Amino acid sequence: MSEEKKTIDPQPKAASAGEIGLESLPVTTYWSDVFRRFCKNKIAVVGFVMLLIIVILCAGAPLFTKYDPVLDMDLANLLQPPGTEGHILGTDDLGRDIWCRLLYGGRTSVLTGLIVALVTAVVGVGIGLISGYFGGVVETLLMRFTDIMLSFPFLIVAIAIMAALGSSQRNIILALAIVGWPRFARLTRGQVLAVKQSEYVESARVAGFGNLRIILNHILPNCMGPIIIQATLAVGGAILSAASLTYLGLGADAAAPDWGIMLSQGRNYLQLAPYLTTIPGIAISVTVLAMNWIGDGLRDAFDPKMRK
Repeated sequence: MSEEKKTIDPQPKAASAGEIGLESLPVTTYWSDVFRRFCKNKIAVVGFVMLLIIVILCAGAPLFTKYDPVLDMDLANLLQPPGTEGHILGTDDLGRDIWCRLLYGGRTSVLTGLIVALVTAVVGVGIGLISGYFGGVVETLLMRFTDIMLSFPFLIVAIAIMAALGSSQRNIILALAIVGWPRFARLTRGQVLAVKQSEYVESARVAGFGNLRIILNHILPNCMGPIIIQATLAVGGAILSAASLTYLGLGADAAAPDWGIMLSQGRNYLQLAPYLTTIPGIAISVTVLAMNWIGDGLRDAFDPKMRK
């Protein structure tokens, strides 16, 4: 009987990186895993789609309406209900198109929320990084000042600041930023305290890296997850707070398109034309709800252990 000759490779080919046998392992990164987990959260994806639609409608307002939110007044059609010909959401007490004012008002409200969240994040994260990293007297002074700011009612402080500075959209942003940064400071400090004792941070110190380089290159990137989540939730909170201040008469010019102003003006016609208040109220609620859903999705994506 003839035996088959088997050739044996004396030096078998080593498996390439990312391969085991004939199967290859998917190469993933931390951020790709976060994105994948976020996309699996259906509620978060729905919130993102809702927010995307709102941003597109508000940013492209001139493409979706032919009216001017301030100048175009149809005095022959005052307080027309939704569904009126030429006015899909009706008109207000001055004959202005509500759909038009809703889109242009969204620009102001959403932009205010984004700016407030950005400013509060920058200030709060900076204070949190400094206090958490250096500790000692610096931490004591900064955190006690943060505690003092947190002890005052949020809306009361904002109203006091607005009363002192005057009514304008810029002052609303300033007031909300002043009372909003302590949350970021507290959150960032806690993250820094958990990260700064890590081995890679100690290795950076031994290597002779400066404090600024360690903070920016080693500590801050590992604290970004919770900060991003807090920033997302802060946008929704800022939109709601700005609308509250504007509703109380502490906002911009009454003629300017703004969701809070629309709410304030509609309260005089709650029985005659309740849609004047209902429509901007729904817009605010949907926007804040979308931001909260996105924030919850990001929380679960960055920390799967927090899933219910």
